[in-house]
Amino acid sequence: MHKDAKGNIIGYGETSAVEILKQLFPDKEIKTQVSLKSLLTSDWANDLSERQCKETLDIVVYTDPIIVVRVQDPHHKGNITSARDLVQKKTLEWCDMKVVDLQFYECINLMKELVNDSSREEVKEALTKANIKF
Repeated sequence: MHKDAKGNIIGYGETSAVEILKQLFPDKEIKTQVSLKSLLTSDWANDLSERQCKETLDIVVYTDPIIVVRVQDPHHKGNITSARDLVQKKTLEWCDMKVVDLQFYECINLMKELVNDSSREEVKEALTKANIKF
């Protein structure tokens, strides 16, 4: 885990996930630390709480539909965080986006910041589970 140049916290697995996604979607724009509010229509964005206005999404792949990739470390298992994650996921899905969660317990190699056949397979499995073609 580290902070990027803008002070955003970059969790375990995020850097490797970006590299793998660039390999899988070479012709698509991929951004990191994208604000939730910036992805939503004004109808949705205007109804966000103060906390939600500060939320960022780990990785966004600009395809049709947009793919939001969330790298989920163990703290996402907590009751409060998992409830917030569910609200965020449903909001994004209601806005016609696909949400892919790369869970720490399913993406063991990715969480070690490895880019190899095993970590690629972990990301591919998560994409397939979310019905995303690559």
